[in-house]
Amino acid sequence: MDIGFISLGCAKNRVDTEVMMGLLKKEGHRIVNTLERAEAVIINTCGFIEEAKQEAIDTILDTALLKNRGGLKYLLATGCLCQRYGEELFAEMPELDAVVGISYFTSINDIIAALEKGSRLMQVGPTSAFYEEAALRVLTTPPGSAYLKINEGCNNRCSYCTIPNIRGVLRSRSHQDIWREAKKLAASGIKELVLIAQDTAAYGLDQGSEPQLPTLLHELNNIDGLAWIRLMYLHPSHISSELIEAIAQHNKVLPYLDIPVQHADSDILKRMNRQYDAGFLRKLIKKVRSELDSPVLRTTIMVGFPGEDDNKFNTLLEFIEEIKFDWLGAFAFVPEEGTSAARMAGQIPEEIKQERLEQVLGLQRKISRQKNIDRINRLEKVLVSSQLDHSLYLGRAGFQAPEVDGVTLIRSEQKLKKGDFALVKLQAVRNNMDLIGEAVYESTE
Repeated sequence: MDIGFISLGCAKNRVDTEVMMGLLKKEGHRIVNTLERAEAVIINTCGFIEEAKQEAIDTILDTALLKNRGGLKYLLATGCLCQRYGEELFAEMPELDAVVGISYFTSINDIIAALEKGSRLMQVGPTSAFYEEAALRVLTTPPGSAYLKINEGCNNRCSYCTIPNIRGVLRSRSHQDIWREAKKLAASGIKELVLIAQDTAAYGLDQGSEPQLPTLLHELNNIDGLAWIRLMYLHPSHISSELIEAIAQHNKVLPYLDIPVQHADSDILKRMNRQYDAGFLRKLIKKVRSELDSPVLRTTIMVGFPGEDDNKFNTLLEFIEEIKFDWLGAFAFVPEEGTSAARMAGQIPEEIKQERLEQVLGLQRKISRQKNIDRINRLEKVLVSSQLDHSLYLGRAGFQAPEVDGVTLIRSEQKLKKGDFALVKLQAVRNNMDLIGEAVYESTE
């Protein structure tokens, strides 16, 4: 069968999509890039915030139109939205032939077989008690880079977040399972592993009192062929001295830390149940910057949380100006159904949330632009991802994470190989986020 995919939401969802592709391909199905060619389409949904839920619903309805004007026979939805609202989707959207929760997506071949026999299925149930990858994935990332999910679920219970209710409690993959997949990825030409999870720094906490990420980094650092290991989604409370030391000691682990602080006012952080205060954040960032060589810091900020008055918001702005993160993502608080934050007093009007969001993003644009200006004239190793024309390529330097931090445009009269590194002299900034540079023709190994 020809099967197409639409993967919505985060990089963790993308990994689940790639696993399904691998399982289906192994069974003999064909993965197609054009939905008009597909006999079945699988939409992997996000259900984290209202905007993502609406995007998923709209995508389902738009894709269902292919049943009337194309060769589409079966439309399936899986992922977080299905895990959270499976019964409602199954009852209210007859366009869907199957609604599949996150515990059942690895049974995708059986589900497709049941659809071919005429069944309409809803398979949603409790999350599994352990987490292992099911198959070598079909990668959808640019050449040379791949995501590696090391644990599933979350134990943090932030007051605004539905993830523990959707994805379940923390379940860490075994070292052996992760190492085996990383080894296969490296053998296939992957140079960069991007470690992801709901809380990457909590890896192993479900198996004992001590996090095991430092040990895992040591094991991954010894895999031949890998050049970069990048850490995303590190909850501040779980960034230990041992983890910082492991980053400093291992040459393949980039000094790049994605630390979602969410806010900088201690009262707001307490209401969020973030398990730290502003003083902790300052000490942590000072430690990272003192012990790592030229660290790159990314964060995520939430504005408009209940109780965020003007003074608390100004505290946040002052913190952003003080710390000067290299990269920052921001979003406005949404009172999600089933969370304690949705019931809190002091809800902020939507127009004020949007004004504050623009203020944060405007401030960060200036900071990121200046950070990039400071990088001009530096020589950087850049992972080449694509070719735009005969002498222009696209890639990322070590300070740029995939999909969120901007890119590096590379001018080169010599041919560059996608998935390999080029040495690039940075020469200009484009649109605050991106760098432009010229290839320097010497070995980067």
